Amino acid sequence: MAPAAALSVTEVRNALRCPRVFALGRLRRAAVAFPVGSSCLGGAFHRIVERFAGSVASPPAHVAALAADAPPEAVCAAMVRWVLAYLADELERDPSYRTMPAETDDLAEALRQFAGYVAERLPPGPPGRTVAELVRAAERSVEAPFAEAGIVLRGKVDALFARGAGRLDVVEYKLTDEDNHAVDRAQVALYREMLRRSERIEARPVVLRFHPGLEAVELREEHADELVRGTLVPLLARMAAWAEDPAGAPATSRRDLCAACPLAAACAEQYPARLPARDDPPMAASRQRPEAGGRLAPAAPVQPATAADSDRDGRDEARAVQKRILEELRRDGVAAESSGCIVGARKYFIPISRPRGRLSDLDAVARNVEHRLATRDGIEAKYVPHGALRQFEVTRTHPRTVLLGPLLERKRAWLAERPGRFVVGEQPDGSVLCGDLADSATPHLLVAGQAGSGKSWLLRSLVASLVHWHDPSALRITLLDPKRVTFCVAGFQTAVAAHLDGPLLYGVEDALPCLERHVEVMEERYRMFEAANVSDLNEYNDRPGADRLPRHVVVVDEFGDLMVEKAAAQAFCGVVQRLGAKARAAGVHLVLATQRPDAKTMPPVLKANLGGRIALKVASGTNSRIILDQNGAETLLGRGDLLADLGQGVVPAQAAVVTL
Repeated sequence: MAPAAALSVTEVRNALRCPRVFALGRLRRAAVAFPVGSSCLGGAFHRIVERFAGSVASPPAHVAALAADAPPEAVCAAMVRWVLAYLADELERDPSYRTMPAETDDLAEALRQFAGYVAERLPPGPPGRTVAELVRAAERSVEAPFAEAGIVLRGKVDALFARGAGRLDVVEYKLTDEDNHAVDRAQVALYREMLRRSERIEARPVVLRFHPGLEAVELREEHADELVRGTLVPLLARMAAWAEDPAGAPATSRRDLCAACPLAAACAEQYPARLPARDDPPMAASRQRPEAGGRLAPAAPVQPATAADSDRDGRDEARAVQKRILEELRRDGVAAESSGCIVGARKYFIPISRPRGRLSDLDAVARNVEHRLATRDGIEAKYVPHGALRQFEVTRTHPRTVLLGPLLERKRAWLAERPGRFVVGEQPDGSVLCGDLADSATPHLLVAGQAGSGKSWLLRSLVASLVHWHDPSALRITLLDPKRVTFCVAGFQTAVAAHLDGPLLYGVEDALPCLERHVEVMEERYRMFEAANVSDLNEYNDRPGADRLPRHVVVVDEFGDLMVEKAAAQAFCGVVQRLGAKARAAGVHLVLATQRPDAKTMPPVLKANLGGRIALKVASGTNSRIILDQNGAETLLGRGDLLADLGQGVVPAQAAVVTL
């Protein structure tokens, strides 16, 4: 009889999140420590709590002196003092904690919460004695057979606590903000089953999550047992099969994991079929590889993005619509021809010519054709005369999604040449609409669009395209997201984290200090340029042997909130005016977005300093004129349909989408 395969609980956690991470760990002969959501100080928390648990048999004097009837607040304070003494030792031994004061404060608060949890659950009696009755074990190894799955499972329980009447709690500590509740419950349910099988211990599963406040989750025993029977034992059997045949491991269903996966490159090599969450931007931007000297350089996508597909369905539909338009024109006695229609992502552009006769005859019947196509065929067609050109613009029945990855591949050489270049989307003729923040016409961008217009898509794509081909030393991004919906989507922050110049900002009150700091950066750089006898950032960085300076891009979603109060509006406009006038040469750029492009939100002084304009669907022609100085944005289709002026006149495009 073949020996049972040995698996670890860490591998089970990996398999619950992504079976391929487990399989690749087996191929590499090492379980992967998956980093998503993990606290950088989680290891310190576990060490300190383990030291505390190891000392409960001989508590410090201030705890041993407590009487059985000591007030609860005194007991809690004594426990906190006891635990924090170990934190003080940790801080003294490792000076690196001084570089992360906020995280250290969070660690201290998590330890206070832990000490309070222990104090509340002490059995009756003097705390110096009963604490040893409560804390039964810490970091306890456990191994149990699962014959029905053909494996032996090994792990290490964080703690065993007594809970009266001879019963125990099996406890897991978690220091993370990640939404991993299901995995955590599965892990502690599995530990309950392992203790039962190996030592005949009945324990209630408990998860203590510190972030840094305490959230205690106690699972009912019957629910934990059903989870083991219905989910975990079948998973263990599948894991044994995947360990033998890694090719059979399926991809994760979670779209937020690939960006931070330590095995993304190995995954693409072992599983070459395209996986959008792994292979499309901005995920590739987060995968960095070391060069000589330890410098980070951008990693190419793990699987090169392919060009846009042939869109055969779109061409077939366009030809059918073209045929119907010509039929309807002939019904009205107008002989017309059409050739070379453009198949865009959201619209078809069907040119109409009249080889003989007057164009006015074509104009006279066009509205009737529009009406009949709408009522009989459900085709939304708009007749548009442009000088001597006549064409019908037709909304597609089934729009084509424009993915950012293929556009980045098509413009790779141009984008990689200098940081600050970006992709907006795809124009109707299939060409890529790009921009350059180093261009004097578009050093800053104004983006406007109402709810549902695709503004969030566009901003994420802009950021992803900026960082994709450049390492963090060349480009620094600051993101401000008051509504918490644009850049807070799962996976995006992780994917671009290496390029972020600080944490994601949420409060409107953060915007002005942030912009003022960038004014200081601008002024300091001009002093450096003067000393080096250069005129702009490119010249400064191109000097032989120069320490290269990064470009800074500040992206503010919904800056309209800053324009509500008069004092804040004046200060904001003043800072934007200073940056707008001088910041391009210094390599400091603004991308400001709003849902409300009205006269109050967009005073002339603000608009004049934002050269690049991108308008998605807006509420009225007045809003469109404020952004683009012309009508048109009010008739857009939404969901990424846009008009942009990036220094070459107003052009239509469809915003690219970042898959997450």
